[in-house]
Amino acid sequence: MRENGFRAIGGLAQRLASGMAQSREAGRGGKARGVSIARLKAEWSAIVGQDLARVSQPEALLPGRGGRAGKALRLRVAGAAALEVQHSSGQVVERVNAYFGHKFIDEIRLMQGAIARPAAPQPLPAPDPQVVRQVAAKVAEVTDPELRAALARLGTRIASGRRGVVLGLLGALAIAERPRAQAPDTDKLLAVVPGDHVLGKASAPNIIIDYFSLTCPHCANFHAAVLPVVKRDWIDTGRVRFIYRHYPSDSVATHASQLSECGGAARFFALVDALFSTQVDWLTAPDPDSEMVKVAEKAGVAGAGQCLANDRLLDKIVADVQSGQVLKVRATPTLFINEQFYGNPADGAEGIAAILSQVGR
Repeated sequence: MRENGFRAIGGLAQRLASGMAQSREAGRGGKARGVSIARLKAEWSAIVGQDLARVSQPEALLPGRGGRAGKALRLRVAGAAALEVQHSSGQVVERVNAYFGHKFIDEIRLMQGAIARPAAPQPLPAPDPQVVRQVAAKVAEVTDPELRAALARLGTRIASGRRGVVLGLLGALAIAERPRAQAPDTDKLLAVVPGDHVLGKASAPNIIIDYFSLTCPHCANFHAAVLPVVKRDWIDTGRVRFIYRHYPSDSVATHASQLSECGGAARFFALVDALFSTQVDWLTAPDPDSEMVKVAEKAGVAGAGQCLANDRLLDKIVADVQSGQVLKVRATPTLFINEQFYGNPADGAEGIAAILSQVGR
């Protein structure tokens, strides 16, 4: 059990830390260019296997042929291996799509050329002694010595420019590892908490909480196909309060969450709707951040790009992730209905209605 929790927490910390680092670059006037293709390059060996990774390298994401929907992945291939990779093209497409959990590309296109070897990693700078002390204090309550040491190392490796947010994240992760007997606030997290985004009347007797990620295709399907029915039958009739909480699955999702918060509470659901409805477009673009900013600005948020460097917005996302960790959220979407965990209910809106018919108030 501890090993599974450690793996989940470590992955979450890595993903959010990556999002923080890219937000910091945006705040300096730069852009997180080519995020999707950069991720393909970084994880190519895990996606297609070491044999294919040795002779091929992702180069660019291209529009489909003839203006049709979909994307093509251009691969640089070592000349002698071009025929082998061409014969494996269908397998490559399947592996890429399976890795990302949705139809990410439709085809691959080959170009011959030398495969560049990855540059040697730069040595890490010496950690700031003050950061080391603060991180050590934050993780002191973690009883497992290996986990405590790993969290401490993580804190020292993250740039001190976002010190407050990093320490808050580490505190959240430490809280998630405390025994259940020391987590008396679980019941409070299963109700409306300050800062929650809520659809429905305050007098509604039932509560649905949804932990979501804006890069999650299942979350996009829930938002488009399930939530409208739940809203019509349960929220608009005064029987349910519905709460969205952030649980970003990667750095791109973290940025999308920041943009959804950019217009304040009044525009949150409209921005979530705009981002989900265009998910495939910005998620497969060479520069997802720029495309997401355009979506937010089209939805009425001027200067949306500045939100990617807004610590206050990131604090809200970290708080939601912290609550999800306490509640043992492991995937998105995850629904809690009247304090009970239901994951992603089968049969969509009908499944939720069936649950409410049993546990509803």
